Amino acid sequence: MKNTIELKVNGQMIALNPFVSNIIANVVLGAVQSLDKIPQPVQKIELLLTMDKK
Repeated sequence: MKNTIELKVNGQMIALNPFVSNIIANVVLGAVQSLDKIPQPVQKIELLLTMDKK
């Protein structure tokens, strides 16, 4: 299965190389699968990270 990851920083699309793409996919998928009540099969995960301006 091929994972597709899109990274945007401040609205700008950032290109990911295969190594970084695989690391992000595996870390996020592993964390999500450790949670209870996750619908199976997992087909799409959307994660939005907003940085606090402190």
